[in-house]
Amino acid sequence: MLSAIWILPALGGLIVCFLPRGAARVGAILVALAELALTLVVAATFDASHHGYQYAEQASWIAQFNVSYHLGVDGLSVWLLVLNALIGALAVLATPAAWPRASAFLGLMLLMESGMAGVFLSVDLLLFYVFWEAMLIPAYFLLWLWGEGERPNYAALKFVLFTLVGSLLMLVGVLGEYVFSSAHTFDLPALAAQPPSPAIQFGLFALFAAAFAVKIPVWPLHSWLPDAYMSAPTPFLLLLAGVMGKTGAYGMLRVLLPLNPHPVNWWDWNWVLPVLAVIGIAWGALLALAQRDLKALVAYSSISHMGFIVLGIFALNAQGQEGALVQMLNHGIIVPALFLIVAWIYARTGSRDRSVLTGLAPAMPVLAGVFLVVTMAALGLPGLNSFVGEFMTLLGAWQLSPWLAVAGCIGLILAPIYMLRLFQGAMYTEVAGPPDHPAEGVVRKDMARGELALIAPLLALMFVLGLYPYLVVHALPALGQGMQVLHW
Repeated sequence: MLSAIWILPALGGLIVCFLPRGAARVGAILVALAELALTLVVAATFDASHHGYQYAEQASWIAQFNVSYHLGVDGLSVWLLVLNALIGALAVLATPAAWPRASAFLGLMLLMESGMAGVFLSVDLLLFYVFWEAMLIPAYFLLWLWGEGERPNYAALKFVLFTLVGSLLMLVGVLGEYVFSSAHTFDLPALAAQPPSPAIQFGLFALFAAAFAVKIPVWPLHSWLPDAYMSAPTPFLLLLAGVMGKTGAYGMLRVLLPLNPHPVNWWDWNWVLPVLAVIGIAWGALLALAQRDLKALVAYSSISHMGFIVLGIFALNAQGQEGALVQMLNHGIIVPALFLIVAWIYARTGSRDRSVLTGLAPAMPVLAGVFLVVTMAALGLPGLNSFVGEFMTLLGAWQLSPWLAVAGCIGLILAPIYMLRLFQGAMYTEVAGPPDHPAEGVVRKDMARGELALIAPLLALMFVLGLYPYLVVHALPALGQGMQVLHW
């Protein structure tokens, strides 16, 4: 079952690359929907009362170095697998048949989805690294070959350099875990049971923390994200923003903390990363306030929202880490919905400048209503999904330091301002009056049925997770060995 979850999109992606355009899209949709069905079967039959990995598959891979092909799912990874499959299916469905070189584009997206599935399934550290690289390689080509905007090649090169440095740091950390752990293996439960000495853990912690912080990204390692998001085409952006950033946060919970539970303190590690997370929350929110481009505003808001996840992880208590996982799912649902709406507005108006786009709501009431729901979810309205995750992460942060929790609330204060400006700037007239340069060629056409069907699963999940977060939290007791909440 678990092997099929990553093999199916990988094999399907390779086949789709060589099909004609029309057949490639049909084939990619079938593969993506089959992948989603597989992950839903795993989630539906997952036993939340069982401690440890389920559906485990293990076979010797490189025997002389104790490397094994070891897969498993637990309460941390099961819903991320579903998120990956869901966003992957929506990304494929959002790709038009007339897309340039559609066959290669769809094939690479399926390969990227396969790599991310492998990251969430791996229980062997070296296998985790292999899937990590397999996830990044298609992303490089997708951004390089299909990038949009003024500087797509610059954005792709910047993305490559940042992620390449992070990958090299991770590789050194992976080898260091094998060399300095008395277990001399890459198996994650065994490494968690026999970690290196605290002095060695300091260096390994720094290597893994930097590698995962680049991918989230954590301030000040975030500068690749706005360029990549602005240049990424919308279908690819759904996977990049909705899922790939979560692999960094997942790596912190799966690898960083369990394998290095007691590093020698440098201003105490459990203060460094929470402080950086709070800076990122405020920094991303302030930059979002300054944006006129709708896509740039969503991109910078993503930095702010991901800061809550890092803050929850390094609160090092149950409330914070549970909230981090909930918020990972929430962000993976809300941000793709926002980017879809921005793309649809741009397709109708030819502009993303919120000072130009005004008064669209009367002509597009359905789009305005959908946009309003997503906006309310993004700013943390109670009853919708983001409120639960942010509240839990701040509750965990309060137990670590009330001052950090109060500082993190800056994001909660600024989020309604920039999100409502985002909505108002496109749907209604600005308070200051009509725009100086109205958008030309505006297509007064409301959402099509296909567009509404595409975003409907995301809207439904905003309500489901907002009203019933227990659906996610109840699975967390079923964590793999070494994944219990850590208290330094």
